[in-house]
Amino acid sequence: MYAFAVVILLGLALFKVVDLLEDLVPALTRYHSFITSALAVAGAFAIDYSVTDAWRTGFREDWMGTAITGLILAGTTSVWRAVFHFLGSSEGDAPEVRHPMSGPRSMAA
Repeated sequence: MYAFAVVILLGLALFKVVDLLEDLVPALTRYHSFITSALAVAGAFAIDYSVTDAWRTGFREDWMGTAITGLILAGTTSVWRAVFHFLGSSEGDAPEVRHPMSGPRSMAA
């Protein structure tokens, strides 16, 4: 049960870190899914956490469990986005809505 809580709270932390990066560099919203997945897997390796060990599930190599944990963390950010959207916060909006691109405008229309 504690492993599930750790995954959920790490997902919240990842959600906010990606949100902060998109606030600082709005052009990153174009690569939101990649940035989220890459930071999740890198973070799981940085803290050397494998939720599959806590669930007593085995893989052939230890790094596989850590990589899967990173992908699970990336997936929980979607849950947090839905929760924030349900609660009526602007945090639940899509990244493209929250961080509009400030590139050149199209004159066609």
